[in-house]
Amino acid sequence: MKGYFQFGNPVIELNVEGRKIAMLLDTGFNGNIMLPESTIRELALDQIGISDYLTASGDNKVTEVYKGKIDFLDEKLEVSILSTDADFSLAGMELFHNCRIVVERSKNIVEVVNSK
Repeated sequence: MKGYFQFGNPVIELNVEGRKIAMLLDTGFNGNIMLPESTIRELALDQIGISDYLTASGDNKVTEVYKGKIDFLDEKLEVSILSTDADFSLAGMELFHNCRIVVERSKNIVEVVNSK
């Protein structure tokens, strides 16, 4: 999977419930995916619980957890999706357990490959 840089940040695009969504590849986020509340409503995802998490600024937040299906490296996966009131989407490290990630900003390279 090839990504790109947007505003200096590595971005990949994932198909979530049939919709392509650009997501910031966030090495500081240990979950699977975080989507804006508005996107979650549009996708009509089913809520499965609540969770707390620590933001990059150190704030503790409580949010809803949803389940959703994604296409990821030639696999269809069901993953947990956290909601956010922010207007951006994140792809976190839980998603990349068996992957090699190459990020080379000077060459505009963002690559994720299966390392199994």
